[in-house]
Amino acid sequence: MDLSGKPLIDAALGERAWANRLRPEDYIFVIREVPNLAELVEYLRLRWPGCRIVTLSDLTGGALFSVLAAMALVAPDEPVIIDLADILFTSGPDDPETLFSTEGCGAIVPVFASSENCYSYLKMTDGVVVEAREKEVISENASAGVYMFRNIQIFLSAAVHSINNRQTMSYKGVLFICPMVNGVIADGHTVLAPTIENCQPVGKIFHER
Repeated sequence: MDLSGKPLIDAALGERAWANRLRPEDYIFVIREVPNLAELVEYLRLRWPGCRIVTLSDLTGGALFSVLAAMALVAPDEPVIIDLADILFTSGPDDPETLFSTEGCGAIVPVFASSENCYSYLKMTDGVVVEAREKEVISENASAGVYMFRNIQIFLSAAVHSINNRQTMSYKGVLFICPMVNGVIADGHTVLAPTIENCQPVGKIFHER
């Protein structure tokens, strides 16, 4: 899928504020077996030389489980940035590691203003996140589809929290990334949600064409 002559995934990932801090080999792509898979893999390897690719044979029980498939390739104590690449924006934290140096910070989730129930939402009190919900408007702070965890340990603990509380953390029986924020909070970590401007949800871009 192209956007102004550029593949959608490049339009999203290549324009992130923190992109110039990442090496091509830092990227791990989780993809599913689909027609023309070889073409996709070839493009990813050309665009991000040295990237790692995890291929799933079927649908999983949600984005949480899909991302878990990539965790075996993440170094311990290395920050984890999960980018769903379905919302375009260029602002946001250009140096996530500096934000993680904030005492107690366990996760960072960029947000934008919205009231549509097609997004996930984070409720904030005194500048920090206190709750997250999937496709439930609990505030005006919609997730921009990027989730940063200080390290793999915090991510895995949050994943376990969602799995253990699947009845309340799932949406239509599926586990997503945004509700994992509740697990980060439950473990005593702070979650920051910097506001970003000029978001372009991919679905709306193509719907308006």
